[in-house]
Amino acid sequence: MVRTLVADFTGLWPGLADLFSMLLAEESLDTTLRRVADLAVRTIPTCDAVGVTLLDEGGAHTHAATGGLVFEVDNYQYEIDEGPCLQAATEKQIFAIPVMSEEARWPRFAEHAAERGIQSSLSLPLSVRGNPLGALNLYSYTPRAFGDREQETAVMFAVQAAVALANSQTYEASVRLAQQLEEAMRSQPVIEQAKGILMAREGCTADEAFNRLRVESQATHRKLRAVAADLVEQTLKEADGAPDPT
Repeated sequence: MVRTLVADFTGLWPGLADLFSMLLAEESLDTTLRRVADLAVRTIPTCDAVGVTLLDEGGAHTHAATGGLVFEVDNYQYEIDEGPCLQAATEKQIFAIPVMSEEARWPRFAEHAAERGIQSSLSLPLSVRGNPLGALNLYSYTPRAFGDREQETAVMFAVQAAVALANSQTYEASVRLAQQLEEAMRSQPVIEQAKGILMAREGCTADEAFNRLRVESQATHRKLRAVAADLVEQTLKEADGAPDPT
């Protein structure tokens, strides 16, 4: 028994070490999710395929998987709005299907998966500080692939994977914010120029000039900076084409 546990943990530690290194890395969300899926297959010997489900405003989506079959099986759950990965993600509970042909809770999903060679599955919630992020979905081509020992290993892996996922989401959010701030800094001078042109041309206030630019931006579905740049460019062309007053 002791030897078995040692062997199990010997296989687990490299996977957890790789996950820990992801906590310190600045990687995109897509890269992190792909690495989580690949590491799960390497860390849990009885696992043949993995998918990572994320929850967002649009619902549940599989953002990374070790193969096309996983996308197909996961997407079927979203399509019929039932299945273990959906419940694991939303209810923050572990759901195992030992034998697909004997599954009664989600018969349509189980039949769909079994027809494609998947015989058992294990879905684990991904959450940080009680906030549900999604689910880690493990699939096997053999029945009863995820016993107590495999579930214990998978739980330890999922806990670390959730933290890596949360860190990656935070990193991506900070990158987007930095990009937005940089865009705003680039946009401000040309917007101020356009406001000045409108104020001089139409005798309006700065707020009224900005509002006119904003209305034009919304009406034409273009960025405010693009609208302002067009106005400045047009004004410069008109000035260049004006007759010499001398």
